[in-house]
Parts: sequence; C-alpha cells; structure tokens
Amino acid sequence: MASDVRAEKVDATTARASLGEILARARYGGWRFVIEQRGDPAAVVIGYEDYQRLLALLEDLEDIRDMLESEAEPARPLSEYLAERSQGSG
Repeated sequence: MASDVRAEKVDATTARASLGEILARARYGGWRFVIEQRGDPAAVVIGYEDYQRLLALLEDLEDIRDMLESEAEPARPLSEYLAERSQGSG
C-alpha cells in the first residue's frame, strides 16, 4: 500500500480556503496532506480510516517494544513464582 500513497504539501492559506476539498480527498481518495506554515510542516490531514490503521499499528509496535524489553529481564523458575503466590494468599 505504501507505493500508492498520495501526499500533497499545502500551505495553510490554501488549506483554509480548500478545506472541504482536502477533507473529501483525504476521506474518500486516501490522500494525505502536509499543511505548511511559512514553509514548515505544521499538521497532517489524513482520512479517519488511515488514522485508525495508524493507531492500531502504533499499539502493535508498542506491544513488540514491551515484549522485547521484557525479554531482557531475568527469568525466574516457575516453582519460585508459584511458591511466592501461595505464601501471599495464605
């Protein structure tokens, strides 16, 4: 999908005047817009479905990061963990 992504840089004044068109193209056409102020990127407009996919991808990446970080933690024997739990519930 990354190869067919369409993106367009738009200055803030043009974006303000063309907001309806920008929203329609983002929502229905899959376009992404970088809104610039004084030539610098200021914001991005994407369709809501793209936004939802980005959030899901971010959650997946955070889960992978957490998993990789936990692999670095020292493991302890299951019997030790179970003994500790039985002492705490006693």
